[in-house]
Amino acid sequence: MNKNIRFDLEEQLLEKLRGKLRLLQPQSEREDLALTALEDVLLTDKAKKFSGEFSSPEEKSRFVREFLSYGIIEQFLCNSSVEDIIIHGQKPIYIHHTDSGFVSTNVQFESLRQLDIFIKKLLVFGNRDGYKNIIDLELFNLGGRANIIVSPFGPQITITKAKTEPISILDLVEKGALSYEEAAQLWIYLDGLSVRPANILIAGGPGTGKTTLLNALFSFIPEKDHLVIIEDTLELNTVLMDSVSRLESTTELTIGDLIINSLRMRPERIVVGEVRGAEAREMITAMNVGKYCMCTIHALTSREAIIRLQNEPMNIPEMLVNLIDVFVVLKRYHVNNKVFRVIDEISETGGMEQKKILLSPVYKFNYEQNKSMLMSPSTIYRDRLARESGQTPRDIINETLLRAVVLRKLHEQGIHTLTDTTVFCRAFRKDAADAMSRIGLNRQTVLKEVAKN
Repeated sequence: MNKNIRFDLEEQLLEKLRGKLRLLQPQSEREDLALTALEDVLLTDKAKKFSGEFSSPEEKSRFVREFLSYGIIEQFLCNSSVEDIIIHGQKPIYIHHTDSGFVSTNVQFESLRQLDIFIKKLLVFGNRDGYKNIIDLELFNLGGRANIIVSPFGPQITITKAKTEPISILDLVEKGALSYEEAAQLWIYLDGLSVRPANILIAGGPGTGKTTLLNALFSFIPEKDHLVIIEDTLELNTVLMDSVSRLESTTELTIGDLIINSLRMRPERIVVGEVRGAEAREMITAMNVGKYCMCTIHALTSREAIIRLQNEPMNIPEMLVNLIDVFVVLKRYHVNNKVFRVIDEISETGGMEQKKILLSPVYKFNYEQNKSMLMSPSTIYRDRLARESGQTPRDIINETLLRAVVLRKLHEQGIHTLTDTTVFCRAFRKDAADAMSRIGLNRQTVLKEVAKN
């Protein structure tokens, strides 16, 4: 088919499908809608130019399948090693590769018309009416998100892919992002022994893996807990969660508005994709009324995160920052043309001294030795959890060490996917001894061993 004829047909199809496609529609339903729209287009007076282009129903079906793809970037969307796709108008497309970082490709849009149709596809497939200067939207089936902004040099488009196979906490251990002991500590924070989970803030620079870690930590949340997840653009993966409400901000509804409303939705936990401004005050208010919260923030250290929280535009009073129990900071290193990400520090808040919030470092990444070092045992949160659970601090320490053994054993047995990890953690929560016996561990024996340390 001639390119111009194809472009004409695609533009008419996009107009017919505007407002009819949904993000979570089955592919078969989208194909049926597109095929019906194609038949309608071919019956119009303007369709004479398309006569003879389709000699069989199979050719129409093939055209529809190609039309419903994202064209020249489909190869990057299908490549699991590509994290981001950067489009600078008609210049060669850049990708961010998991191992190599930013790389220029030999792929580019041949014409402004081809690029314009691609943008229309993003909008129609994402069920958006249009855009003026800037828009954020999701890809079909939540395969990622796209940011489009108008520029004198042509549209600037950044597509961040969702993981086709979401990364689990054990996958992150295998990649060297954290140790089994850190993962066990995070498990304790998230689980809270079903008594007192921690309020957690995940910090880091752009591309350090904050959202990836947040997704992985969902495995540790009790399945009975009702979550409200609030994001600017839908990125988090909740496919394994039953009781979850997903909210997305709009030009009319801010993140702060959604956090305020979430308090009326009876959540056990509130997860905010990222705090950048005044919505941080609403999140702290939610913590103050007893809701357990998790969120991400752009900051390079725990101390920097605190400074951001205390100053414009967040303006959180010093005493209320202490409602955050744990800061987890991620960092990205680029060494020998390879990128690797690690948890750089895990710190707990510990009250105030001379109007300064105290931080107790629990783990810190040692770059020279390429491993995380235990700086000091978790004491502040541990003691609080011990009091509220009726256990001793030593019991909490032993439970954390036991869970590190469990995670290592799971990994050794090849149990590491997000689904497998989540299923095991839920079984562990219901009956820890039974879950451990299934992987060849005796709970009492392991407890005796870790107690010797």
